[in-house]
Amino acid sequence: MAARNRPRSGPMKDDSADAHEERNMWNQIVNDLKRLKAIQTRATDVSKSIVEMEGRMAEPPTLKQIDELDELYREGVKLAEEEQKILNEEPNDVIKNVGILTALRTASEIEPRNNSQSKSRNPKRQKLDTDGTVDSPGPSPVAPIAAAKAKGGAVRAGSVPIVKEPKESKEPVVKAEEGSEGVKGPSAEKAGKFFIGAEVAYRLAKTKEDPQWIQCEIINIVDTAGNKKKYEVQDPEPDDNGQPGQIYKAYAAALIAIPSAETPLPDYVVGKQVLARYPETTTFYRAIVTNVKKDVYRLKFEDDNENEMEVTRRFVLDLTAK
Repeated sequence: MAARNRPRSGPMKDDSADAHEERNMWNQIVNDLKRLKAIQTRATDVSKSIVEMEGRMAEPPTLKQIDELDELYREGVKLAEEEQKILNEEPNDVIKNVGILTALRTASEIEPRNNSQSKSRNPKRQKLDTDGTVDSPGPSPVAPIAAAKAKGGAVRAGSVPIVKEPKESKEPVVKAEEGSEGVKGPSAEKAGKFFIGAEVAYRLAKTKEDPQWIQCEIINIVDTAGNKKKYEVQDPEPDDNGQPGQIYKAYAAALIAIPSAETPLPDYVVGKQVLARYPETTTFYRAIVTNVKKDVYRLKFEDDNENEMEVTRRFVLDLTAK
């Protein structure tokens, strides 16, 4: 798996203008640096020409030689002035723009864009009470619903956990989406979805009251007693010292297969409750589908201030699939 930067809070819809501004600034910096490279290449050639001409000049030099040398010196001065304008003067001012862009990116990685009432999308996952090899023999129970704080005791849609439809419900029963069968637990294992190198969502074993899922890669498979397989999965995030990510041990029940981009992907209907990778992180959270596009789903994440954001289809998983 390709190395990933440490995740950070995903961009909110109110941040689209900021993201566009950052992108434009970056494009301008790249173009200015290309111009700067061309100027410096030409300045090097001019400098070499001056040295060579001074070495060939007669004693005393002819008027033609003086004119040619003067022209080279003037071009060298002009190139140096252009270089300074690109580096230090508007509208280019590369040095200042690089500093501004660095500050913007640093701020976006450190300061959460959600307000204090949002669920934390901490850029750095909290360390768990584990020795790094955690067994997860069975699924975690569904997190209990927090007491409703809104007027009338209503719980907003984004916070509703997945529950079985009551028999008396008038809503039609929705069949499993095509392509979502055999992606979770033992069913996925039987379907051959879990193999070395496969990407999976792994349920951290020490968070049963509020299960947390992280993206991992299967790096080893061990047969145990009773022909039950145990999988070693590795966190793609490096640790605090830059070393390879933590390795966990888990049974199939704690894994959900992440489909590759080449495989058929399930089609989820609007209102479907899913488990999705939060943008620009490697952590999965519950969400509700609000819109369906060609390559992405538009989702409303649980406890995320009703914000909506787009997630690549293959990182939107079905928790209810067998």
